Amino acid sequence: MPYLVEAILFLAPFALYAVWLRFNPGRAVAAHVIALAVAGLVVTIGGAIIYGLSRGQSTTTLYVPSRIEADGPARPVPPARAP
Repeated sequence: MPYLVEAILFLAPFALYAVWLRFNPGRAVAAHVIALAVAGLVVTIGGAIIYGLSRGQSTTTLYVPSRIEADGPARPVPPARAP
């Protein structure tokens, strides 16, 4: 089911563009619409880059996976420092 939602979200802009072409044959997309689309792409890519750079872990931190305790639940382990 999650793949269906992802497929719909991916295909929705193409379907909307096809509907627009169907009802506006021979008419070009307005320049302000293209400018807004480009601005949206720039903001999205810039936000992804800023998020990726601000959420990184320290290079001296080691990953320690969670451990399953005897009583059942998994317990998180605090990150350890590299030697």
